[in-house]
Amino acid sequence: MNIFAKLIIGIILLVVPLGLYIYEWLYSTYLTIPGTQIKLHLLSSLWTVLQGVIPPFLILLGIFIIWLELDEWRIERELKAEEKKAKKKKK
Repeated sequence: MNIFAKLIIGIILLVVPLGLYIYEWLYSTYLTIPGTQIKLHLLSSLWTVLQGVIPPFLILLGIFIIWLELDEWRIERELKAEEKKAKKKKK
């Protein structure tokens, strides 16, 4: 696919949802799907998704930080052990 076609698709996928959120925020009205009685509560739906996604994300972030620190601690111990071995060999 042509790079410009991909850029246009990406721009559309970025602008349309943002426009819907801005429209709902500015006019404080729910969007309705034409021909139906379905009302879209975009901002409240976004807030619900964020409330559901943020805690697991923070848990994963915490696990990642713990893993990094434990790995750094292990590497420091290994370096100290190698330095001790090198000092023993010099003597």
